[in-house]
Amino acid sequence: MLLPSPDCLSSLRLVHRPTLLLFPSNSSFSSLVSRTRTNRLCRASLITNSDSFEVGRLIGSYGFMNVTSYSGFPSNADGEYSSGDMGQLRVQDVEEGSVKIRLYEGRVSQGPLRGTPVVFKVYPGQRAAGIEADMMAANELNAHTFLQSSSDGICQNLLILIGGFETTTGEQWLAFRNDGKYSAADYGKIASEKVSKIRSLGESASWNRFEEEERIKRRRNFIIRLFQGAMKGLAYMHKHDRLHQSLGPSSIVLNTIAEREAAYLVPRLRDLAFSVDIR
Repeated sequence: MLLPSPDCLSSLRLVHRPTLLLFPSNSSFSSLVSRTRTNRLCRASLITNSDSFEVGRLIGSYGFMNVTSYSGFPSNADGEYSSGDMGQLRVQDVEEGSVKIRLYEGRVSQGPLRGTPVVFKVYPGQRAAGIEADMMAANELNAHTFLQSSSDGICQNLLILIGGFETTTGEQWLAFRNDGKYSAADYGKIASEKVSKIRSLGESASWNRFEEEERIKRRRNFIIRLFQGAMKGLAYMHKHDRLHQSLGPSSIVLNTIAEREAAYLVPRLRDLAFSVDIR
């Protein structure tokens, strides 16, 4: 269970460690989270009152695929593979996970951050998805509060956690500053569609050679800046002994997908529910 709030929220134990750790009543989960090792005081100031937020419209949802088994093809005595073996090197069985995340628009409605736009990431809680949902929510909360408490300052290439709360139905609502509604996956899809359209038009697609060269240059600059931002976010996490472990195009938030605005692009990493402390 996560962030407490009066009235509409169920009772909950808030345990302070060197990093802010919020434990559910389930003893096995408490034990799991308590093994996270930290050595810095958490200075992240989080809003934990549900009355401090206003929830807007649903903007999306997504789930996760779980690897249920994995096997590697045994190597030959000399450590070499034949061409026929190459397709059998890795075998994975995957299935759809039980945790379904919902995303909502919203804003902070009171306090010093009043008016700040947020995106709520909603975990279904134990009642709907079992202990896995609480584990993921608690780990994401712990990861962000730990990273945001660094003496190095807040990294601009990581999504910023503002606060969150738990509802009476056990749902965990994490509120992140809304720094963009697009992801690198969205950009990749749109860019790919544009390329396909241009290719289908053939030579008639662009009569201006200079314009075509400028378009390619803008795309290159945008992609370079996207990768640089993602790598800076990863470097910051690694410097602080944290591995992301779930990084993909959908885990990189973009404040713009307009290639002409590459100079203003700030990629930010999200989805730290599977991240781990490696100290």
